Amino acid sequence: MKRLIFLTILFSFIACNESASKKINSDVSQTQISEDRKYAEITFDRIFHDFGNINEGQIVKTFFTFTNTSQNDLYIVDARGSCGCTVPKYPKNIAIKPGETGEIEVNFDTTGRPNLQQKMVKISANTQTGGQMLRIQAFVNPKNNQN
Repeated sequence: MKRLIFLTILFSFIACNESASKKINSDVSQTQISEDRKYAEITFDRIFHDFGNINEGQIVKTFFTFTNTSQNDLYIVDARGSCGCTVPKYPKNIAIKPGETGEIEVNFDTTGRPNLQQKMVKISANTQTGGQMLRIQAFVNPKNNQN
């Protein structure tokens, strides 16, 4: 009888330990998956540009310079302006190696956009945060106020 009780307790203990070890192994494999993801890091020289006072009808542009400050390749997969008047040009899906720099050109068409304008460009990349927001602004002098 004592032997039966001992075996029952022993099997219960082994079964509990197996469940615990499976859980630990599961937790370890989830951590390993997270560590295996290869994120890059993008660092911009600036994330805001003010064009100042410009005249309606002008198309102006600026360049945002960035550096891959990680140990992994950086990929910019998308860049979108907050409206059709703000058009970014960027190195799409090109591997930017660690330490390399690049540029994102942002063109802003002021046609039909008088007064204070503030626009955003969303950069999507393989970074831990998924990218970066860039911002431009200008005061656009209306056509009827230009000399």
